[in-house]
Amino acid sequence: MFAQVLFSGLALGSIYGLVALGFAVVFKATEVFNFAQGMLVACGAYFAVTGISVLNLPFPVAIAMVIASSALLGVILHMLLIQPLSGRPMLAVIMVTIALSIVLRAVLEIIYGSQGRTLNTPLPNGVFILGDLRISQLHLTAALVSWGCMGLFGAFFRYTSIGLLMRATADGHEAAVVSGINVNVMNRLAWAIGCVLAAVGGLFLGQLQIVSTELETIGLLALPAVVIGGMQSIPGAIVGGLLVGLIEQFASSYISPKSSDIVIYALLMLILMVRPWGLF
Repeated sequence: MFAQVLFSGLALGSIYGLVALGFAVVFKATEVFNFAQGMLVACGAYFAVTGISVLNLPFPVAIAMVIASSALLGVILHMLLIQPLSGRPMLAVIMVTIALSIVLRAVLEIIYGSQGRTLNTPLPNGVFILGDLRISQLHLTAALVSWGCMGLFGAFFRYTSIGLLMRATADGHEAAVVSGINVNVMNRLAWAIGCVLAAVGGLFLGQLQIVSTELETIGLLALPAVVIGGMQSIPGAIVGGLLVGLIEQFASSYISPKSSDIVIYALLMLILMVRPWGLF
């Protein structure tokens, strides 16, 4: 029982960590607390439904379409909503992201309807049995892909010239401008990356659950994950996602299915009171 819950928690936590990483990238680069991140997860799931179930594209082509569409959405959102608010009070930007979440939910329900949709992909969905441990192949694939994406973007930020420019921009916009860096381009790239990571999370969550706008609630668990881990810390977002996944599974299994949110947000409040900058 313990090993089963531990595996499920780590698998879900890996997805939460991936979505939280996208949130942290956006916050670190643009200082925008994006309350629409959960709905961007739902957008990614619906992009996958469009490519796979509606257009019947080959799976690799559909994945490429999901990534490209999500990146384009991130660039458009920054150009139309975030860049014009540069220098405005934080509250104004937060309210814009909340309004964006509501608008995206309405648009998705107008286009796809309010009923949930099933997302079928060629990804393995069988079960490995190791003694008393049942390992879902889909959970394992989700965890491996999530860690692969985290490693890929970690290497991108650390070893590429564009990643270096993004880190320089995140450390100080004024210094970046003086150094000749196009801050707006870097910020748009950060939003594109944030949306792509949310979409990959939505692709797996849409298979593990069902594709609907209610995925926003699951995607919003990235918020306590990134706050617990540290909003300015990329590794902290990943660790926070793992913690949230583990807490959710252990609380649901050993206390009550309804208790996971209580435990997660109680920990969030404790972190904010004791260590508001997060664990990292």
